[in-house]
Amino acid sequence: MTKRTIKDVGKIKKTEDGVVIEIKDDTVEADKVKEIVENCQTGKCDCMSEEVKQKVQFMDFKADKGKIAIEIKGDLKEEEIKEAMARSKKEL
Repeated sequence: MTKRTIKDVGKIKKTEDGVVIEIKDDTVEADKVKEIVENCQTGKCDCMSEEVKQKVQFMDFKADKGKIAIEIKGDLKEEEIKEAMARSKKEL
């Protein structure tokens, strides 16, 4: 199986109060995405710079009708999240 990370399967959408990363590959296991979110919530990730971490007000895992997403609220730019996704090493 090909190694892939969140940058390979996620699509960022700007929202009114942050961003949503939609998982576009339906072969990705929800538990693996949930693990990424939990690591970020507890500070175990090193994907985001300290500056970006300070901007995050809320982060949650969403699974609705088979669609997986990560919701992030805060004064964030799409580019900041793209950079964090590029640094993510967690295989999906």
